[in-house]
Amino acid sequence: MRVTVFFLIFVVALGGCAMSNRHRDGRSFDEAEIRAAERALEQALQAPDPTTWVYSYTEDAVFVAPGAPAFQGRTALLQMARAMRPLSSVSIQPIRTEGSANLATVYGHASWVSGKPPDAGNVTKVRLIIVWRKEADGQWRVAQELLNAEPTGR
Repeated sequence: MRVTVFFLIFVVALGGCAMSNRHRDGRSFDEAEIRAAERALEQALQAPDPTTWVYSYTEDAVFVAPGAPAFQGRTALLQMARAMRPLSSVSIQPIRTEGSANLATVYGHASWVSGKPPDAGNVTKVRLIIVWRKEADGQWRVAQELLNAEPTGR
């Protein structure tokens, strides 16, 4: 009896793992698409046009940086982008990703340099949670982003 119960628990757990990337309607989640969206966001954040990255976010996106109020919607993000210093050496390092057919959540770390050489500033390091949404055009865009400063000494 004990072996049977253990076997049933094992089979149910294994089945749950096998279905974790499949949506109820049969569409699957491809984590590689999120990695590609992250690389595109890194490039957009370093583009000569300081507003390029804003279009990697949904129209209703919410962005929260450490110690700052939330920016809500693309108009607010465009205003923020125009006021920012250019970025360089942008890097997103995902640690954990979970997703379904049209939503994905990434926990990870990011870093960047404010400014471009020869006027580059210090390296900023943060922890992040990004909620990605796959929109009607098939593109993954950031719907919500929360940045938290890395503790000093890391």
